[in-house]
Amino acid sequence: MDEVTQKVVDGTAWREFCDLLAAAGESVLADGNPDDPLDRAEGFRMLTRLLRGALESHLEHSQPAHPQLICTCHETIKIVGENPDNHYLGASLDGRYDYRVHGTRGAAKWISFNLFSGAGFGGGGPGTGAAMHEEQMHIESDGTFEVIISQHEHPGNWLRSEADTRSLAIRQTFLDKRHQEHAVLHIERIGAEDSAPEPLSPEHLYRSLVIAGHYVKAVAGIGAQWAVRQARWPNEFTDEAEDDLTNKFKDPQIKWHQAYFDLADDQALVVAVTPPKCDYWMIALHNHWMETLDYVHHQATLNCHSSQLEVDGSVRFVVAHRDPGVPNWLDTAGHQRGTVGVRWVGPGVVDVLPSTMVVKLSELS
Repeated sequence: MDEVTQKVVDGTAWREFCDLLAAAGESVLADGNPDDPLDRAEGFRMLTRLLRGALESHLEHSQPAHPQLICTCHETIKIVGENPDNHYLGASLDGRYDYRVHGTRGAAKWISFNLFSGAGFGGGGPGTGAAMHEEQMHIESDGTFEVIISQHEHPGNWLRSEADTRSLAIRQTFLDKRHQEHAVLHIERIGAEDSAPEPLSPEHLYRSLVIAGHYVKAVAGIGAQWAVRQARWPNEFTDEAEDDLTNKFKDPQIKWHQAYFDLADDQALVVAVTPPKCDYWMIALHNHWMETLDYVHHQATLNCHSSQLEVDGSVRFVVAHRDPGVPNWLDTAGHQRGTVGVRWVGPGVVDVLPSTMVVKLSELS
């Protein structure tokens, strides 16, 4: 019996996995993070959410010979400033293989396909590799299309992979995600459409548990570190807070900025900006751990469709703990502190940094 199999059989693998999760909890307790009961509780809940997503991605659906498109970022699994207007799909790949993604376009305002090499976000690697967007694609009049992922050139929609390609991410960005039609997409490895996965092996279990444990710790640490760094410039968007990792793993058509808000009960943060011309833009509130706030029950996000603009194209958002009775209120949902992020999305988009001002709620009109 080899070492890995022995670890699974005698329980060592499970104990090592539990030790990794205990170590991940130290990210929540690290210096600089708030010890407010709500923030602390959400920090530990974040670990459970990241673990759920990691086990789905790295244990249940991590065989690149038999890929599956899965969503592990949504209303109850949130990953470092995710966009609530997005429907995220991902799959494990291997650059040795060729793949076909096919289906219907749906009603998303913007759609993108990104390849990643190495372990990906939270695990290192070179960041976003090849990318494809709708203006580069051929889509049939009935909305159907296919994308071929391969190291070798193909006619039509070809997304070039590399030998070390390990994953695919698909973003569908909606103006009204709840009510608009989502794409219906499928993925298959070319030449293996009718094959079935092998039974679970001890090696696969062990490797998946190790990866999931390290992923939870790494991503929890990234979110907290970004927020602590951003808090050095409270209630302000600043280029000084930008991070190479932010740009490394994002889609090349997305410009993204954030600020750290910290507001007393009678204060509001006014965010003013003239959004650039682009396919789509949005603003969203997140907690200290950079998870979007509960946008199902609170107005914690607005976009180019749901915001009320001025006649000159500018817009003013008001971040406050209660409704001040003015347009574009963003509800902090009981959070004294957190982050506020903006995105400008589209080809050749010009970047814009919003301005901010802290005011008394009584001064708003």
